[in-house]
Amino acid sequence: MPTKLSVIAISVLCAALPAFAAKQRTELVTTDHADFAPGGLINVEGSTGELNIAGWDQPSVEVIATRYTFREVRDKEKANDRLKRVEALKMTSGNGELTISATHKHEAWVHVDYQIMVPRNSRLVIHHRIGDVVVTNVAGDIDATERFGDIVVQLPEPEHYAIDAKCKIGTVYSDFNGPKRHFVGERLTQESAARDAKSPSLKVNLRVGTGGITVQKMDPVVPFPAGTAPVAGF
Repeated sequence: MPTKLSVIAISVLCAALPAFAAKQRTELVTTDHADFAPGGLINVEGSTGELNIAGWDQPSVEVIATRYTFREVRDKEKANDRLKRVEALKMTSGNGELTISATHKHEAWVHVDYQIMVPRNSRLVIHHRIGDVVVTNVAGDIDATERFGDIVVQLPEPEHYAIDAKCKIGTVYSDFNGPKRHFVGERLTQESAARDAKSPSLKVNLRVGTGGITVQKMDPVVPFPAGTAPVAGF
């Protein structure tokens, strides 16, 4: 037989459930474009949340920023106003370089995810803070660092890669030269095979504080047309 105290506790829990159920996701999506020649250097600075970067056969960069929050239904208008006040990024270019800087402040309950399309042979330098990073179909030098989260790099074959990856806390896995997994604090370095052994290697340097690193092979490249983006698979 339930006690009086347990009945009160169940009543309080049931009363709280509608408040949780009434919350929904409110989002605002914006798209920015910049002309950018293939082979240039792209810097991504200070981002948080989910960061997806994919290569395409267009001489331009496209950045889709998704701001979102979870609020009660009656606060949807306030949530929209808050999202509109969040400036997600700033793009600056010059001397063959493009810098994408995350400019949003850490406003309570507001999150920002980024999807970036870049010329396929771009060089990337990524400084990500918290969240996952996925790089797909980019055949250029990649230098990525992250404090907390996972980095997944899907590299198109048959390019020649020099891979250098390490997690302070977490594991590193690579498909190249036979699947290999290195554990906490270990550093993985390897050279991938290429059809043309004389071709210069593309440098892939990956560092994570707490999280994991996965380096995967991709099938031969299929061009992504403008206005579309691949969905990274695991």
